[in-house]
Amino acid sequence: MSSTRNDWSGQGKLIDIFEKKKVDRLSNNTVLGIDIGSRQSKAALLHDNQLYTALVPTGFFMQETADELIQTLIDKSGINRSDIKYIVSTGYGRIALKYDDIPNRIVTEIACHGMGAYYLGNDIKTVIDIGGQDSKAIKIDSQTGKVLDFAMNDKCAAGTGRFLERIANVLGLDINNIGPESLKSDDAMDVSAQCIVFAESEVVSERAKGREVSDIAYGIHKSVARRVHSLLSRVGIEKNVLFTGGVSKNVGIKRAFEELLGFEISQSSIDTVYAGAIGAAVYADEYALESDFDKNAEGNSFKLNISSIENAVEYQKELIVKKDTGKKKTVAYTCAYVPIEILASANVAHYRIMHAGNQDEIMAGESLTQSVFCDLTKSVLGSFITEKPIAAALDHVYTFFTCDCMRKTIEAVNSNYVPATIYNMPRLLKDESQEEYYITEIEAFKKDLEELTGEKIEDATISKNIALYNEARRLLREISEYRIKGTPLLTGSQFQTIAHSFFYLPVDVLINELQKILDQLENAYDKGKSHRPRILLAGGILADGDNKLTSIIENLEADIVAEDNCAGLRPFTRDIPNTGDWKKDIARGYRGQAPCARMKPLDNVIEASVELAKKYKVDGAVFYYLKFCPTYSMFIKKYTEALQAINVPVLVVTSDYSKGDEGQIKIRAEAFLEMLGGIRDGGAKQIQHREQNPA
Repeated sequence: MSSTRNDWSGQGKLIDIFEKKKVDRLSNNTVLGIDIGSRQSKAALLHDNQLYTALVPTGFFMQETADELIQTLIDKSGINRSDIKYIVSTGYGRIALKYDDIPNRIVTEIACHGMGAYYLGNDIKTVIDIGGQDSKAIKIDSQTGKVLDFAMNDKCAAGTGRFLERIANVLGLDINNIGPESLKSDDAMDVSAQCIVFAESEVVSERAKGREVSDIAYGIHKSVARRVHSLLSRVGIEKNVLFTGGVSKNVGIKRAFEELLGFEISQSSIDTVYAGAIGAAVYADEYALESDFDKNAEGNSFKLNISSIENAVEYQKELIVKKDTGKKKTVAYTCAYVPIEILASANVAHYRIMHAGNQDEIMAGESLTQSVFCDLTKSVLGSFITEKPIAAALDHVYTFFTCDCMRKTIEAVNSNYVPATIYNMPRLLKDESQEEYYITEIEAFKKDLEELTGEKIEDATISKNIALYNEARRLLREISEYRIKGTPLLTGSQFQTIAHSFFYLPVDVLINELQKILDQLENAYDKGKSHRPRILLAGGILADGDNKLTSIIENLEADIVAEDNCAGLRPFTRDIPNTGDWKKDIARGYRGQAPCARMKPLDNVIEASVELAKKYKVDGAVFYYLKFCPTYSMFIKKYTEALQAINVPVLVVTSDYSKGDEGQIKIRAEAFLEMLGGIRDGGAKQIQHREQNPA
């Protein structure tokens, strides 16, 4: 079994530690990398062709821990604090650190461990990083140390140092002894539980039966290795593999990994617990050589004002609640495949139910659904249960269902609260026979609206509304295309708000408000190139109020320039035909929309997203879907492969409407943007790629 060198004194010549070609990449600047872990904190100082390291327990106040590390290295190296040209902070506590007297920035531990592994090992392509709170699999370029792909565990503690610590306590072992104890066994206990709580119960039960401590320890180590191995499988396992992080000292985990991998983990020049700090120091060296990139100076001074359309939507909602819209009835619908042109031709006020409910609404919705329904369906049902005013104002709900969970939700609404009607939306896009069936459903929809209002809907009125809504679609496309420019003139969050207005406002008000926005954009000055990464946001619906992901991406200095989801750009990419035969026009128009993932064949769905990625010159895609959504979760593999085929990396994010996973999503998004070159390289490589490979 391979191992790291254990004679490291905390100081040594760079040429004795790193390969010469890697040393030659470094300058003579004095720079510092600090890695604040959940249990231990490490620092690495590059000074006068020497490497100095320090390690201390992480204290309650992380700034004090960092200051202790800095002072330790100052004392060890004999430098003055003013000699330090740059500091990069990474790790669990990186955002808590601040240095007013030294230029600094933060970089994710994914990038830092990748770069640290590159420097510490030889021809490393895969990195296993297990710390106290999380575990990661990282694929790196063996020639540069740049991250090519990564995967990390979810919020569960299984597969982390914390898991091993808890089990060691149950077994009465010191955490430093559980690894050596496992080496005494060749008969590992089979640990079936993935959850740390259930695993503890298994351990207690087996110990009570007289099972040897070493067998249990061996089984626990194999369980952790299997858990992390699944992450490795997602990024692809390539030799050589280096093991970093606090748990890399554990010899039992190393054995378990090597048994799973079928080959030895690579040796490193010094203890790999310092990999994150060394990687941070290397990045600090890069930044010290650059003129610091001022992100705040980027972009246009122009700020799009969308308050008018926001106010118009809120006013329309108030009118709906007060039943003061001037319409005979008030109805709602749940899917972008519902023909809005027919609704607008009936004497009804209408809006699309697509809000991200608060926790009270979600819990209320769960009382009539199953826990495995997504938060959107729970929010819809919860709005009726909690008597949300805009839901209480409804006379009827309609949907052309494209999701089984939403169908069940609307059935529950119909049974308990408001009359609701569900129509079928044919899924097979290339089966022309389904067009006739769809027409019968559209005719039934029109007839039901006529019965609800007691008024006939004229064919000419439907054709007129097709023309009006096509005008709104055209305006939305033109507004969105101002994001194709070098520096987008509106944010993804702004376009999301603008797009949602399509599903609330009367069409005449909608067109007027969209034209106001377009007038602003036409008079704006485009400053040209931007260094910020350009992101396609794809996948499931981003409902009203579901701003978590967009806020994280934009706060990390990236631009969302296109949306392939049913409440973003996707429904407006194509017009509805308007030949005068409204039935065929609507049937062909809605079946011809850029399709959602429930439609077949999936190739059509993927092609639409690929075209958006090319048109909007994106650097990467974020594929987002709600937990428990089978429609989009089963779609990920083919989607990712298709985008990667055009050199667009994909980050997959699954979440809900709670705030509990914000921190982890931010870490993953930050690492993804670093991987794109957006933060670390100032975006220069991505811009060069776009210019050399125009869509």
